[in-house]
Amino acid sequence: MQFKVTRLSLLISGLFIATSPLGYAADTTEVGKVTVQGDANGGQNTGLIQQEETPKARSSVNREYMEKQSTTSNPYQMINLLPGVNSYDQDGTGLFGGNVRVRGFNSDQLGFTINGAPVNDSGNFAVYPQEYTDAENLCEIFVTQGSTDTEAPHVGASGGNIGMTMCTPEDQQRFRTEYTFGSNSLQKGYVRFDSGKIFNDRFKFFLSYSKTQADKFKGNGRADKQHVDFNSKFDLGAGSYVDSSFTYNSALNNNYRTLTKAQIAQYGPNLDFGTVAPVHQPGGTGAQNDSTYGPNAGINTGAKNLYYGYNLNPFKNWLATVNAHFQLAPASSIDVSPYMWYGFGTGGNQLQTLSEGNAGNLLGGGVRDINGDGDTKDTVFVYEGTRTRTYRPGVTIKYNQQIDNHKLMVGYWYERARHQQTGPYTTIDNNGNAADVWLNNPGAWLKNQDGSYVQYRDTLTISTGKSAFAQDSISLMQDQLNLQIGARYSSIDRNFTNNPSQSSPGFYTLQKSYSDLLPSFGARYQLDQAQSVFFNAAKNFKAPGNFSYFNLISGGNFVNGVYTGGTVRPVPVDKETSWNYDLGYRYAADKWTFSGSLFYINFKNRIATSYNQDTNSNTDYNVGDSTSKGLELESGYSITKNLSLYGSLSYIKSKMDSNLQYSATATLPTGGKEFPDTPNWLSGLSLQYAQDNWYLFSQAKYTGKRYTMLVNDDSIGGYTLFNVGGGYTLPSSTWLKNPTLKFNVNNIFDKKFLSLSSGSGSQFTTNAVAIGSIAAATPSFYVSPPRTFSVSLIADF
Repeated sequence: MQFKVTRLSLLISGLFIATSPLGYAADTTEVGKVTVQGDANGGQNTGLIQQEETPKARSSVNREYMEKQSTTSNPYQMINLLPGVNSYDQDGTGLFGGNVRVRGFNSDQLGFTINGAPVNDSGNFAVYPQEYTDAENLCEIFVTQGSTDTEAPHVGASGGNIGMTMCTPEDQQRFRTEYTFGSNSLQKGYVRFDSGKIFNDRFKFFLSYSKTQADKFKGNGRADKQHVDFNSKFDLGAGSYVDSSFTYNSALNNNYRTLTKAQIAQYGPNLDFGTVAPVHQPGGTGAQNDSTYGPNAGINTGAKNLYYGYNLNPFKNWLATVNAHFQLAPASSIDVSPYMWYGFGTGGNQLQTLSEGNAGNLLGGGVRDINGDGDTKDTVFVYEGTRTRTYRPGVTIKYNQQIDNHKLMVGYWYERARHQQTGPYTTIDNNGNAADVWLNNPGAWLKNQDGSYVQYRDTLTISTGKSAFAQDSISLMQDQLNLQIGARYSSIDRNFTNNPSQSSPGFYTLQKSYSDLLPSFGARYQLDQAQSVFFNAAKNFKAPGNFSYFNLISGGNFVNGVYTGGTVRPVPVDKETSWNYDLGYRYAADKWTFSGSLFYINFKNRIATSYNQDTNSNTDYNVGDSTSKGLELESGYSITKNLSLYGSLSYIKSKMDSNLQYSATATLPTGGKEFPDTPNWLSGLSLQYAQDNWYLFSQAKYTGKRYTMLVNDDSIGGYTLFNVGGGYTLPSSTWLKNPTLKFNVNNIFDKKFLSLSSGSGSQFTTNAVAIGSIAAATPSFYVSPPRTFSVSLIADF
């Protein structure tokens, strides 16, 4: 394994050395905005590296790359080869989600946008990549490593931006159909209609629909997804226009089971959720307990615990955006961009037990008779999930003014998100069916004696985010030198209400506000027609997630079913901030494009999540100050007119500066330790051959060793993953245009590896070996998807 890793790293390093700009002749290039002439399109015909002008570290993939990948791929998979990006998906199709880190920043520390609208969870800033768009309708995904853009609509992004941009509708009317099939009964049908230019060539739109299904590669269950995308462009004339988009997603997925190393060693990597549905103990005199009932042995204990049919992730969401650009004068314009996000879903392990009762020392007087046997003495299996509903309207307004050599931008962003998180219970039958799988039918929910609904949790978070921002881009020396000076003042006000529930029986409210002034400075200097250097410094901040406000009351007691008294503990975590510094070099010529940067990141109060033994729950901590430093390189090289090579190489060292005060009496020795799930080395390689109407490509991604615990006493090894693909376009006929056949094979050598399960946020376990009074903890992992393939048939009419 070590030899393979070294060989791949040497190959990628050789790409950078062999194409060194010191021995490369620059061809025709304009100073300022770099435009090159050449047969190979500047080494960009892989679609993996673009010629950037911004004085920031930035990488992207474009339509040319994405259309060659599997049609079910999610954004994490699309950007996996870019420098600094460490991502995984759970099954190879992209339908079950995954996670991403950039420079060690987790997905909940990165700002995600679609057409400029934020799509991070408004409560804990989590990201769910399988929900957003169909890959066929995306034209660009960009990654701004480290520095969040001045106008970015985020209050939870301490580590940069990832932005997705939908394609503009086609100028000519078109009807496209697509069918994909593959491993594990994968099927996807996709249709798209483009209107072409209508209404005196001033308006055009597209509308697409897709339905995708796939079985899990291990265990029972599947993914079932339906998706709609709409995009339009209305030309108002004189440089003004209105772009609008709408995306809708509905999916019902079974979860994959995460495993500990001990479980993998004992039962093998294919262990998953059980297939035996739990049954109820027949009701009658006395107390019944479903969890100890003989036929349920192994349902909620043992190797095959938890029924797969009660490990579901149902979710629906839609996003509407408008980007209205009004050209007020040749040198001035205003942009108004309202958006509305709606999300609803549930998830987790929905198989739970609930004890009946009828007493004043129980919340709501106790749970009513569930199994209908006439008493309230029983413990019964029920269905309960983490139900969330979000309404999130917002708007960004920007004014742009060109004054001599100054390009000024000032603006304001505002949003108000209503984030309701509940946990209702509903009944299940003896055949594995739940009365309300989506937990969206109150008539099927269980109640307490006083008529209130039984809830595991019941919270409402109203988050009001705001930013006022300004930026001046100054062109000097005939644009040989460009300075970018900006600042934004960002804030979030959280109004949190905890209603009585099974996990937190006391009522309380909190009002918390977080804000910071976030300056930035960038400089780009054009050394000659092909070479430039840049420097960037920017401050970012992230507010704590709203889970920090959960379960803060203790010390009270029940009187007639109502929790009284008690003390509300302080919120245990504060905002985190980071200063990101980049020093970079870029080179662009006919056949070769290169970008490299050195970076340094200084964290204050970095946030991580781990188990708190004092509160018996997962809790956000400020693990203290930390630093990260490293380098990122990427290069695209056209070996011949038809053969292109892309490579990326990243090195990062991320360390915590001090020990963590884990509880009132215990300290974790985290000082000098590396942040978990942050490999020192990442490298990617893509080789593509394209000629006339066919192409072939191969890809390799190396992910280095990384620690799984905050104290670095457990780790998982590095691995290299290989993918291949190809496509062929047949001749068009009178009624059939551009019929294309393409195939993709992921993990072609069936490599076995593990990916750390840290939820959707920065959740880590602490220590694998007991440290004083701190008990040992056990991380869990997703096992690698096996070799999978997909074949797509595409045609226009």
